[in-house]
Amino acid sequence: MDSVDRAGSIIGPFLGGSSPISLTSRGHGVSEDMLPGDLDSETAALLRMVVLPQIEAASSWGDLVIRLREKGFGLGFRAGRMILNRLDSGAEICTGRSLGAPLRGLAARLGRPALRLSRDGQSAQLQG
Repeated sequence: MDSVDRAGSIIGPFLGGSSPISLTSRGHGVSEDMLPGDLDSETAALLRMVVLPQIEAASSWGDLVIRLREKGFGLGFRAGRMILNRLDSGAEICTGRSLGAPLRGLAARLGRPALRLSRDGQSAQLQG
């Protein structure tokens, strides 16, 4: 995806700033280069067609997980960002912001997610 798309040309109710959740390891921030890279515009558009309706229709974090699972996707969290991943391979695809659904917007609508910190101290998964 190009920088114009990342700058806010995405249509949807979830546009916003950075996430209210911050994960750190021993006082050091997690670097941005640990996040999935940018998507090309075609892939981003296709993902938005499949994933955004599920995100917009979700009534809770649990409901969101179920809806994404039905489409073959899961959620992870790192560096204060929500990350979409593939269930079959675990491969990280993109951040919520790349989809037009940043964590800040979801947390405002669904409430702050209950996260369980992973052993690496830098990533987290939804509890429950």
